[in-house]
Amino acid sequence: MFVLYNLIYIFLLPFLILRDFITIDKNKLKTILQKLGNSNAKQTQATIWLHGVSLGEIKILSTLAKRLDHEGHNILITSTTNTGRKELEKNFKNSDIKFLAFPYDLAYVHKKIIDDYKIKKIVLFESEFWPNLLVLSSDVKIISLNTSISDQSFSRYKVIRFFTSFIFSKIDLFLAQSKETINRLNFLGATNIQLLGNMKINPENYITNENKKNKYVKVLKSDALNVVLGSSHNGEEEFVIDALKSLKTNLILAPRHPERVEKVLQLAKSKGFVPIKISEIENYSQTKLGNNQTMIIFDEVGDLINLYAVADLAIVAGSIIFNKGHNFMEPIFANTLCITGSKLNNYKQLKRDLCDSNQIETFETKNQLRALVDKYKNVKTRKEKLLSQKKALEDLSGSYELIINSLNDI
Repeated sequence: MFVLYNLIYIFLLPFLILRDFITIDKNKLKTILQKLGNSNAKQTQATIWLHGVSLGEIKILSTLAKRLDHEGHNILITSTTNTGRKELEKNFKNSDIKFLAFPYDLAYVHKKIIDDYKIKKIVLFESEFWPNLLVLSSDVKIISLNTSISDQSFSRYKVIRFFTSFIFSKIDLFLAQSKETINRLNFLGATNIQLLGNMKINPENYITNENKKNKYVKVLKSDALNVVLGSSHNGEEEFVIDALKSLKTNLILAPRHPERVEKVLQLAKSKGFVPIKISEIENYSQTKLGNNQTMIIFDEVGDLINLYAVADLAIVAGSIIFNKGHNFMEPIFANTLCITGSKLNNYKQLKRDLCDSNQIETFETKNQLRALVDKYKNVKTRKEKLLSQKKALEDLSGSYELIINSLNDI
């Protein structure tokens, strides 16, 4: 099975490189060379390698990296996404903490990075189980952090259980985010599992910036409910605009992908609004920004939490038409009430923990969304629900102290 995996991966490698050449947004050649092992770096001290995928995961790992760096550890962080790499560059460009694009899953590439950086421990976020990395060296301790196994992955892993069991045997410690994950790991043959809780539900990951908040507060309107539609996908902006058109709201649109901003601007125009990018608000008077026909389009990557922080209500998208969901905890940690769509395939455990109990309310239809927004126009109702949401998150939160103690002990 392992030989078959490598044959398939090597066959697909040219297509993976071509895909990356098309999708990587800056320093294409440098990034691809990094992914092929050309890091141009040497480390003389033992290093901990942290790896995550999404922007949210990289923010969590960045917090962990800073803590470990403070304790005297050498750190390397990698990410597979454009937004993740931008976050690393923003945080660590002039830091002792090193960062790279995550390499292709080739044994010689992993070995070169491990040798170059003197890697002694590898921390992989959630479900990043790369076979060639996991089987590479018995001298490197491997930790799966915030381990999560979705329903879809569990079904797939059961089919190849003998291979999954072999791969999982190479992981020295699983820090799982839920009891359900622990049960699934046990079934698949994993050992040395601890319950961590969900690190995506930790207040240390959600820090707001006062300067940004002071900038974004300029787009609020005192005579309307200020609503942010966050991380929206194609079709979701129109769904929400149509649902709320009869209510007195100041709707601010924050599309998930920056390349969709122009399309969202055109949509707002077609609905009778005068769209303004939030990056350009310094060019407009408060009178213009306060006009009832003005609609703000949020186009500043990585700062959505600061927009949430000044709003009255957040609608987290990616779950209205797009069938995955996005981080619906972020607005709550920014001190803003949150609702979200019901299509939360990427958040099934959190949906069970938070949405099925109605702590975080979901909607399927425009009428349901309209009714929820109308209900939360009441300030008292909004504040009471927000307090309840905060308490629910506290009960599920993971701990950085547990992670650091586990890393030091292993």
